[in-house]
Amino acid sequence: MVDIACFVETYNFLERNEAEALEQFKSVATELGHSFEFISKRNLPQIPLYDALFIRATTDPSYTAYVASKIAWENKIAVLDDPYSIRICSNKIHMYKLLEKSGVPYIPSLYLSKDCLTEKKINEIFQQLGRPVVLKAPYTSFSKYVEKTESNYGFRKICKRFFRRSDMIVAQKFVPTQFDWRLGILDDEILYACKYFIPKGRWKHGTRIRGRDRMVWGRTKTIPRIDTPNRLREVGVSACKAIGAGLFGVDLKEVNGDFLVVEVNDNPSIYAGEEDQKDHDIYRRIIQYLVQS
Repeated sequence: MVDIACFVETYNFLERNEAEALEQFKSVATELGHSFEFISKRNLPQIPLYDALFIRATTDPSYTAYVASKIAWENKIAVLDDPYSIRICSNKIHMYKLLEKSGVPYIPSLYLSKDCLTEKKINEIFQQLGRPVVLKAPYTSFSKYVEKTESNYGFRKICKRFFRRSDMIVAQKFVPTQFDWRLGILDDEILYACKYFIPKGRWKHGTRIRGRDRMVWGRTKTIPRIDTPNRLREVGVSACKAIGAGLFGVDLKEVNGDFLVVEVNDNPSIYAGEEDQKDHDIYRRIIQYLVQS
């Protein structure tokens, strides 16, 4: 029997679909003869007592989930996600440079410093990437600090705000599509394949309502992983290999029959009735990975 700890925060149980998925993980672990216990920040000192750690809370080097990951890693306990993957996926610039080094196709990107806010350089950026452009702060999650602009004024205004968070930001070519692909990949194998649709009148899957602290998300369509296009599978797996080993969610754009990586995320979404809709064994495969690692 393997003792598995699942690190969570209170908000993980606020969405019914996520709470059901967490209970499904526990049920599968129990069926396989293992223990599965939810823990939180107050249980950090007990992590070395477990055999494996599965993190479901938002990961970021400044969050408690990262501390939990590092404790497990330093104690040679199997962990999803490991601290190295968290650091890479939390820094978009580092991530894109690893993709480039490995020859993985990704959305055309430029890395900007505060020196890029002159009128001449802004015009050069628009000339190179086209209008509009997408601006990203390197440390982002859930579509936060990702904005689009087509004017020099808007470009400068957004950049100044993002530069309060980081010395460097990312400018990317705007690639409009009806949906983004999301591949869930574990240990270089496809777990699930989804289409994350863009809400009507919006330009990205998750958009904050102006003046309100609430996000609007597009619908999710899941396909059987066996039906994943070969080229999509190839690019998605290659992107994960460039980052490390573990559990990732790769977002990709389909353009003229080929695929461009938008980003690689550690700690990908797994909601009951969505990512598990076609391939119901994803819970079992994750538990078995933790047990066998």
